[in-house]
Amino acid sequence: MGNFIWGIILTFGVLAYVGSHDQSDASARVDQVHSDYDFGVVNGEPDAGVVVKGTITNVGQQGTIRVKVHLSTSEGEWDREQNVVFRAGERKELRWFFHEPTVNVSNVQSRVSASP
Repeated sequence: MGNFIWGIILTFGVLAYVGSHDQSDASARVDQVHSDYDFGVVNGEPDAGVVVKGTITNVGQQGTIRVKVHLSTSEGEWDREQNVVFRAGERKELRWFFHEPTVNVSNVQSRVSASP
């Protein structure tokens, strides 16, 4: 009886793990990453901040690519994440606006990663 219960627990654990990971035939390549000071609109009000641009190419089949962006500055660190659908061979320039840094920010570094 004990082995049966452990078998059920293991089965549900495996199903939960597989179900939480999207299967995609896409394969991402990050071609360029650039950050710059910019202005955006946040809650209907203009705001200064930093924009991070990343060029992503799908070198696989059509599918969903998870893109993660990290911004590190003298004032703190912030992350953004999103899932983007790409056609086979498609290339996109994506932009993320970070309103958290002020106009006095320095030591701006950004990183973009993509998977699968």
